Amino acid sequence: MRGAVLALCAVLVGCGAHAPPTPSTPAAVPDAGSSIGRAPEAPLPLEQYYDTRRFGPPKFSADDRWVVYSSDEAGRPDVWIQPVAGGPARQLTHVQGFLHSYDFSPTRDQLVYAADVGGDEFAHLWMTDASGSAHRDLSAELPAGRRADFLEWALDGNTFLYLSTARDPRFQDLYEYDVRTGKSRRLWEATGTLAVAAASRDHRRFVLQETLSDVDSNLYLLDRSGGKPRLISPHQGPVRYEAMDFSRDGRTLFVTSDAGSEFRALHAVDLKTGKQRTVLSESWDVVNAGFSPRFRWFWTMVNEDGLPRPTVSSTRTMSPVTLPSPPTGGAWEPRSFSWSERYLGVLLRGDATPGVPYVIDLQNGQARPLGEALPPSLRAARMASGRSVRIPSFDGKPVPAFLYLPENPAPGSAAIILVHGGPTSQSLRRFSPFTQYFVSKGYAVLIPNVRGSTGYGKTWTSLDNKDFGGAPLRDVVACKRWLIENASVAADKVAIAGGSYGGYMVLAAATFAPTEFAAHVDYFGVSELKSLVEQFPAYWESFLPFIYAKFGDPRDPKDVAYMHDRSPLYFADRIERPLLVVQGDKDVRVRKDQSDRIVEAMERRNVPVHYLVLKDEGHGFSRNESQIAAYGATDRFLDRYLFGDPRRPVIP
Repeated sequence: MRGAVLALCAVLVGCGAHAPPTPSTPAAVPDAGSSIGRAPEAPLPLEQYYDTRRFGPPKFSADDRWVVYSSDEAGRPDVWIQPVAGGPARQLTHVQGFLHSYDFSPTRDQLVYAADVGGDEFAHLWMTDASGSAHRDLSAELPAGRRADFLEWALDGNTFLYLSTARDPRFQDLYEYDVRTGKSRRLWEATGTLAVAAASRDHRRFVLQETLSDVDSNLYLLDRSGGKPRLISPHQGPVRYEAMDFSRDGRTLFVTSDAGSEFRALHAVDLKTGKQRTVLSESWDVVNAGFSPRFRWFWTMVNEDGLPRPTVSSTRTMSPVTLPSPPTGGAWEPRSFSWSERYLGVLLRGDATPGVPYVIDLQNGQARPLGEALPPSLRAARMASGRSVRIPSFDGKPVPAFLYLPENPAPGSAAIILVHGGPTSQSLRRFSPFTQYFVSKGYAVLIPNVRGSTGYGKTWTSLDNKDFGGAPLRDVVACKRWLIENASVAADKVAIAGGSYGGYMVLAAATFAPTEFAAHVDYFGVSELKSLVEQFPAYWESFLPFIYAKFGDPRDPKDVAYMHDRSPLYFADRIERPLLVVQGDKDVRVRKDQSDRIVEAMERRNVPVHYLVLKDEGHGFSRNESQIAAYGATDRFLDRYLFGDPRRPVIP
């Protein structure tokens, strides 16, 4: 499952300076929390929404007897197992941080998984079996601060590929682990801007990707027998290439590319001649494609306005397989085939139905869920489906967004605009306990894909390059005004929330548009751009050209000036409205000092600020209790500052 990013650059500069102009201020916006009021009550408490299970993709044992998947049933995502034919599930792992990956051997009762501690992202590789016994740390000799990432098994089950920074914390070298000897062999030493992207089934050929920007990348072919990597994606101008899979004979590589188009199409590249033929091209991105383990099936997946649209075809007849229909409003997202190729593991996707893993039997066309995501109290509750809308921005460009409304919206209701992270990412139509809870409480929730987002053409994706806090923020302001005019939302009851880059957008709104939003909710957001880039994880070394094109280069004086002038920290004296900040203490992407400094700046000015630090959490919330703490604080914060209801303390 591989993703991609997209193209073209526009930088908004105001009057010869880098700081974005403050959008025009709406008249007479009342101060949040200025009156004593009573917040609306949700029919069911927030904790019940966050009792919804978080599931991960299914993977199959060699004999088709077992299927594993991730579930947070025990309090955080771990590997669980149950019979393919149905039966009770058992917990196999007890990780202490984030679970990164897992997969069964194709020939033995061996399961490899990768997990870190406390979200520190320094994952180790572990091995166990279907009984969950004898967990062995295969990377126990890794120096502190180094990581290992599982890639894939060889079809004979004797070896598997993985990436590791054992040699150098900056570079993820390619290794092969032999399960018979317990020894690893380094196959390729990473340097510069190249990173492993794909491998042939026999692990004799590999594709390396060079990511130059969100609009430009190259693919190189590396032969295991030696020699230098060979460029296989020559092009002029910015084109984004992504490797998907090799053909059975290893002579053809399937890639996605946006050459000559706004959207990514699927192509087959003859590795000897370089000739390409188009396999699938649409007015949406082809985001994934490949073969089943032994080439019986070929599958593709298109991202159509945030929902997956898959196809599975026989490689012998090229006829598509009729998959069983997903539950109403949902769509299948293929994630794995069983080693026998009888079963297809999928995740159910949709905004009104949780992401439950299913096993589809390709012989009889039956689909079986591997669990129930919703707690009993929510199974009869109404779940809101988003309406796809296009919102005119300040320059007339349409902002794609999903609007979620209560069943009977009341005039003058409150609203939350929820901005995704990335920034080179996309808000998809996925079930969200956050959205469903606040809609049940009477809120409108708008989830925009502002400029810089993927999924809506490469031009749209590139429009935020070195324009953080500029035009993308003006998109969000346009979304707020559209809500007021089109969704019966009160002008003084609109909040903005987001995590990571979305958290940056929250802080940018608080500083560069200080009276637009009644309240601001920042989850591990960026307050200072230069130190953010300087402190990115060392193993992101190969992505630095992309990072510098998107965020700015801290070695370039012009970019340093831009990064200063787009950093909310240096404009904290403009903040007028309340702010909630939530931060994991082990976050290695947006480090805790990014939150510490903006909170300290607000405390010095006596502007309402609430700060929740989650212990042993990284970039996101691995534990269920952390989710409840973060989003419970959000609920109480909005009660207080949108409705003037002080009955519950924001952070107990």
